[in-house]
Amino acid sequence: MRKSVLTFLLSIASAMLIAQVPAHRSCGTMDNLQRLLQEDPALAGRMQQIENQTAAYVAARAQNSPGNTVQSIITIPVVFHVVYANAAQNISDAQCIAQLNQLNLDYAHINTDASNAPAPFLSVAANTQVQFCLAQRDPNGNSTTGVIHKSTTTSSFSSNDNVKHNSTGGDDAWSSVNYLNIWSCNLGGGLLGYAQFPGGTASTDGVVFLYSSIGSMLQPGTASPYNLGRTATHEIGHWLNLRHIWGDANCGNDFVGDTPTQQTSNFSCPSYPHVTCSNGANGDMFMNYMDYTDDGCMNMFTAGQTTRMQAIFASGGQRVGILSSLGCVPPVVVSCGLPVAQATTGITTSAATINWSAVSGATSYNVQYRVNGTSTWTSTTSSANSKALSGLAASTTYEWQVQAVCASGSSAFTGSSTFTTAAIVVTCGVSTANATTGITTSSATINWTAVSGAISYNLQYRVNGSATWTSTTSATNSKSLSGLAASTTYEWQVQTVCSAGTSAFTGSSTFTTSAVATGCSDIYEPNNTSTVSAQIPTNVDINALITPSGEYDWYNFVTTSPNSNIKITLTNLPGDYDIRLYNSNKSQLAISQNGGTTSEQIIRNTTTAGTYYIRVYGYAGANSSTQCYDLKVATGSAAFRTVDENQSITEAVAVSDMVIYPNPATDLVNVAFNGVQDEKVSIRIFDMVGRTIRSETFTTESGLNKFNINLHQVVQGVYFVELTSANTKIVKKLVLDK
Repeated sequence: MRKSVLTFLLSIASAMLIAQVPAHRSCGTMDNLQRLLQEDPALAGRMQQIENQTAAYVAARAQNSPGNTVQSIITIPVVFHVVYANAAQNISDAQCIAQLNQLNLDYAHINTDASNAPAPFLSVAANTQVQFCLAQRDPNGNSTTGVIHKSTTTSSFSSNDNVKHNSTGGDDAWSSVNYLNIWSCNLGGGLLGYAQFPGGTASTDGVVFLYSSIGSMLQPGTASPYNLGRTATHEIGHWLNLRHIWGDANCGNDFVGDTPTQQTSNFSCPSYPHVTCSNGANGDMFMNYMDYTDDGCMNMFTAGQTTRMQAIFASGGQRVGILSSLGCVPPVVVSCGLPVAQATTGITTSAATINWSAVSGATSYNVQYRVNGTSTWTSTTSSANSKALSGLAASTTYEWQVQAVCASGSSAFTGSSTFTTAAIVVTCGVSTANATTGITTSSATINWTAVSGAISYNLQYRVNGSATWTSTTSATNSKSLSGLAASTTYEWQVQTVCSAGTSAFTGSSTFTTSAVATGCSDIYEPNNTSTVSAQIPTNVDINALITPSGEYDWYNFVTTSPNSNIKITLTNLPGDYDIRLYNSNKSQLAISQNGGTTSEQIIRNTTTAGTYYIRVYGYAGANSSTQCYDLKVATGSAAFRTVDENQSITEAVAVSDMVIYPNPATDLVNVAFNGVQDEKVSIRIFDMVGRTIRSETFTTESGLNKFNINLHQVVQGVYFVELTSANTKIVKKLVLDK
């Protein structure tokens, strides 16, 4: 009886260590991405840059451009990290090789079930030109089988990347520049696998699979129906920058042109056709490797997915280093002697000569050096057993190594040697700031004491508290600054330049520019409503005030044929003022709503002459009791020409034709649309991965509405502008080009 109980308990413990097969395919890639985006704020920017490079590559391929394309087969060296807590999890090298064989069949589209795709989809099925090999040399140049077996005390792992580090029970990654890291382990939480997209941290770059999913159609794993090796095909697709085919959203976008839009993921093995999102007679491409169907139901990548994958291997691509990897090449037996490092001589603030023993038979030497503790080497060569290095940083420790090159091959690099450059001795005196003179609203002269031996001075100034300096020079001990802003405090510093070097900058000194003189009178009051509007002449500048907060200024003017074309300009604004134009029935014709103190303009070219009304008002209560605005109504027989039709929208624009301009933009983008009622709308700008960059809510009025959004601190790239009202949602593409 005791033996039976013991056997029963052991069987339960063993079962707990065997992975449970999920009810449905579960990929943790997007969850892993969200975690990495939170931990690494710069990741989103790197991924956006990769998307920009990918879009350019796809466009070049679409135009049959001869440049920046990948034509030959790409072979990726692979290392398997088999992390196991029991014998079942310790899959064999043969099982890893079976998985590798299935990957090569799937990515070449010569898998035995390739013809199972419906005929309409077979026309876009493609050989990706991507293949895989087991690594034959490790990062140190030594021979390897390409499979590492690592015992662990961790019973199961999640998508938190613990399996990728020795310190957390896993195994450290090999260099992602030269290898694809595959981790096999017991994944919990119903996960079959997850991957890291291009752009992520090198130490976690690779893919992770449930050990029982690893295999092939000829040598399956045990995680049926996910045991034919297609989990690896799917996750490596992510590693090669493919998204889920449904775009991880309801009828979402996977950034590939020849995959049908589909509502969401498919499971098991649906019947063809399975139509969603109005995607036509053929429906979902559920047999694509980037869907969630069973292994036996997956059988193809498309030509568009192939182009997207190849983009990351093109010039400037995230994984271009794979092309020069020697991971698939067995190491060569080196018969060339190893040099011996000797003393470093001729050390100055920016140069040094490194020396080593000569090697018999050496035809040349490869040298590499770097700042001690950094990751990037600078490489050079020498035909002698010494090398003069220049362009070095002062007071800096450098590490260097040398390798002999012989006719029979090359030696290993020597161990690292170090040297430290000399410090710069500053002998140039530091000046002392004196009073600032000649201060006006836009200029000032800064002064400092002269320094003996100075040949010139470097100056820098900025608005006090800002991050960016403006730099200039002077041959004397004063400098006149111009183009300054009124009523603004500036900070400035000066540095002495001598023949022996430069001094430090002085401490900061400040001055404040004068305020702009204000004051004017308003002769048109009272004109707060349309019924008491003030009549004004055409083609004449007028001046008036908006005060107090909430006041409207109404005017009327008359046009006569043939001078029926109208141009209204509102300038010299003390605040965020806007302007509207009405016909004789007080029905609104046009509106101009630029932000801040930007001037407003309305152009209406028409053959209809008559009486018109103008309303000038401050946005959100903007007003001034001291500074007038300037208003001018110009009329003429010739149509007024807008400088840029994207910058002057004078007629009503339908909501379905929302205008964003300029496009491409740099720092400021305007959004114009026609509102049918007073309501609140939201405008959201998001990037290619759906991350919100700006989100603002505005109150609209019936008629033309125009808002501007500042994108000064947003990096260049492709984004989307989404306008949402009570009954409408419009999305348009925006390009930032800085």
